[in-house]
Amino acid sequence: MDLLGLHYAIWIVVILYFVGMLLLGWWSKREAKGSEGFLLGKRQFGVPMMVMHAFGAGTHPGDVAGVTAKTVSSGASGIWVSWMWMFGTPFYWLIAPLVRRMRYLTLADYFEERFGRPATVLYVIIATVGMTIAAASVLLATTRTVQGMMGKATVTTAPAADAAATDADQAEKEVWAARGVKTERQAEAWFFGILLATTSVFVIYSYWGGIVAAIRTDFVQGLMIIALSFIAIPVALYLPEIKGWAGTLEILGKQEGAYLSLFDPTSFSLWAVILLGINAPFSMLAQPHLITVCGAGKSEWEGRVGFTYGNILKRICTMGWCFLALMWLAFLIQKGSSVQPDAAFGDSVRYLLHPVLQGIMLACVLAAGMSSGSAIQVTVAGLISQNIYRTYIRPDAGEERCVKVAKWVGVAIIAAALGAAYLMRASVVKTILDYFKLTATVGVSVGMGILWQRMNSKGMFASTIAAAATFIVTRYVLDLGQVATTGLPLAAATVFGIIGSLVSKPPKPETIEKFFTKIYVPIGEEDRLDLPLDEAVPPEKRLITAGGLFIVKPSTQSWVGFLVATALCLALVGIMVLLLM
Repeated sequence: MDLLGLHYAIWIVVILYFVGMLLLGWWSKREAKGSEGFLLGKRQFGVPMMVMHAFGAGTHPGDVAGVTAKTVSSGASGIWVSWMWMFGTPFYWLIAPLVRRMRYLTLADYFEERFGRPATVLYVIIATVGMTIAAASVLLATTRTVQGMMGKATVTTAPAADAAATDADQAEKEVWAARGVKTERQAEAWFFGILLATTSVFVIYSYWGGIVAAIRTDFVQGLMIIALSFIAIPVALYLPEIKGWAGTLEILGKQEGAYLSLFDPTSFSLWAVILLGINAPFSMLAQPHLITVCGAGKSEWEGRVGFTYGNILKRICTMGWCFLALMWLAFLIQKGSSVQPDAAFGDSVRYLLHPVLQGIMLACVLAAGMSSGSAIQVTVAGLISQNIYRTYIRPDAGEERCVKVAKWVGVAIIAAALGAAYLMRASVVKTILDYFKLTATVGVSVGMGILWQRMNSKGMFASTIAAAATFIVTRYVLDLGQVATTGLPLAAATVFGIIGSLVSKPPKPETIEKFFTKIYVPIGEEDRLDLPLDEAVPPEKRLITAGGLFIVKPSTQSWVGFLVATALCLALVGIMVLLLM
């Protein structure tokens, strides 16, 4: 029994999912009072919630579709579409407590205290524009992925003329031709329907419950994303055409091309992966939602564990996407079918799963998109309400007024993202990857401000502008490839940040004292915040101070946790290598 061309079971699962998320958002309203409640949930969350929040906020259908498409076209090296943050992940263990100790409501508060108001405005502009584009990419990736899974992607009205079409596409064309409907129009109708329905649900629950609703829904949606990553693999393993994982390796090993190699010299060479690993922590330092994933927990521990292991969980799930793509590629080769990378994920789900499981899979994909979208909505709204409206427009605004402004700004940001999603609907993965590289151009100045006392506002502007210009030239003008577009902007950001700071006046000593005292006084020891820096962080606790650097000796928890996270990341890469042998 079908409704609008889809099995009724799919509709039931998706509708139940939407209703459940809305109820969670309504339930969270009473705890999202005041700016700290709406933006940080009054810092009440434990480890499980924080892990799923970091996992859900950082995972969206663009990751799934991107890894699948790249793997189907290039082989196992496609895993680096998402794994490119792998070797930056252990540094999240070190970043999290510093961000929590800043005790800010938004990341823009860091720029105001460390570099002054002009730097704050620059960051808010970059973050707002960038995150609106990121939200558009998430919405577009979600819509296109769901559209493909439903079999409602754009097809032509002349199926026989398309030699590259799959059997499923041919059948789809014939169905719509028999109904007398132009398939392009039908696909566009589904595009807008999916886009608006998905967006409306997370906008409403985020408007009601702010970050409280976002984190609670992330917990449920995180579990669904895990299901999304592995639910189709057992079915694929039993395909008679490929005869399990061993058969997949045998089939792909006979083909031309390095389908079983973890590195691809054209896109993800070893050097490119190393540079992306260096890029990752700097890129993360510029993300507005960094404050919530590190600071919404009860203590530093919740932030550390949540931020680090939520992202390690994503690395594990990425392996599932890659495995499914490799098995689907082997299946297509055995069937003699053409390989269509962009349609691979949707085609595999429709072929492998029963309608009920297809409905669950659809809900899982929607969950991945909505969790990222809600995080963007709340955090960008916080930037504008706290650092623009409350600072420049209504300094006397009360908590209730600021929350109201944040709610409506969040709605406006997602409305703008909807428009951007429509305009950029021809491209998904490349836009997302470029955005996350570009954010590192701001993240370098954040990192330098945390590590180097001499870094000032002029250095921040010089670093950001030089790095952004270098990225644009190397990526869009010269198109120099992955290594250059990652490494050269990082180098430019560092060099110009140093030069800009050294040729201008140093920051005020009282500003530096206050900031460095704050980030090295643990949560729960607030009585030490008024101490001079030399007393709060005595010389014997400092590791490096040469040249104005200020790096303290790591605690046992810091260095052990860093080594454990590093070992886990290396182990995941090792497991992947062994499974491809």
